[in-house]
Amino acid sequence: MIKVCYISPVSIHSARYLEEFQLKGYDMSIIADSQTWIPQAPSSIPVYTLPGLTRRNAPQRYIPNLLKAIGTLKKIKPDLVHIHAQHYYSPAPIICNIPYILTSWGTEVLTLPNENTLIIVSSRTAAMKATKVTVDADLLKKMWKQIGIPDNKIEVIPFGVDLKVFNPKADGTKIRKGLGIEKNDIVLISTRPLYNEHYDIESLVRAIPFILESHKHVKFIIKGKGPLKGYLQNLTKNLGISEYVHFVDLVPHDQMANYLKAADIYVSTCYVDTTSVSLLEAMACGLAPIVTDIPGNREWITDGTNGFLFPPKNPHALAKKAVSLIENENLRKQFGGNCLQIANQKASWSESMSKMENIYQSITARAQ
Repeated sequence: MIKVCYISPVSIHSARYLEEFQLKGYDMSIIADSQTWIPQAPSSIPVYTLPGLTRRNAPQRYIPNLLKAIGTLKKIKPDLVHIHAQHYYSPAPIICNIPYILTSWGTEVLTLPNENTLIIVSSRTAAMKATKVTVDADLLKKMWKQIGIPDNKIEVIPFGVDLKVFNPKADGTKIRKGLGIEKNDIVLISTRPLYNEHYDIESLVRAIPFILESHKHVKFIIKGKGPLKGYLQNLTKNLGISEYVHFVDLVPHDQMANYLKAADIYVSTCYVDTTSVSLLEAMACGLAPIVTDIPGNREWITDGTNGFLFPPKNPHALAKKAVSLIENENLRKQFGGNCLQIANQKASWSESMSKMENIYQSITARAQ
């Protein structure tokens, strides 16, 4: 049995990976210093918790955390370490002489050009020392190459979606009924978190009054959790639109498809992103998307072909695109159908995990 230890935040992304490879028969564990997702059920996968690490406390806490991670790796003796996003923990497997994979999630690479020399050099070293670097978007591969990582070391593997769960057969009827949404209402949904500035849910909220000027039979589902929730709720009251907006907290991941199918249009206002799993889930359910015009989204959405792109932080432009789709059911169906085809061709979770397993097998075979 191959023993794999993740060094990663506890999130829906790492949880899906851990559960997938545990089902495949791997001995899985995780070292984590942060948690952005609440598990829906108890798990048998060991979690080795480190004190929370932030930029503010890093000068005092990083070295103790790194030493604890090293001690944990020496204790559990994995065959392979898989670091997700947290490049700065790469010294742990290096010191323990354990091969490791470095998987980029997005922001930690996208922000590198604006970082100081120490962070850039340490990130480059982490990637160079890794046996393999995987990314979820072509633009991340380009950025790694720009700081000197060889092309043949990097592989693009999207996170993907479970097409057995996220598909047009999902039923949003009960969700609509539970939220009091009428049959003839057009529904726009956002499923991004409410805790990070770059998700910019505020732009969606500020676009709503402009949309309602043209159409009153429109409702909005803002599904997510975070410290900005109270602010956004108050903003809807101040704008006089609260009766049109439904805020929904976290839901079990296997229910997400039903929430998406309760809607007609998917919206993402995020302006720093790579391949968005939330977007792929909406595409797999056949929704028509309106998303920010950023490189990560352009890898999946062609404006006017399978969705609309709009300039980030521009509520007026978002509202204009939304009104176009609200008024044109045929266009919504066209966009949704094209998105579904792309998702089935390029966004399969099982295919992505098969590619990752091939990397696991290759690295561990060489180490034996």
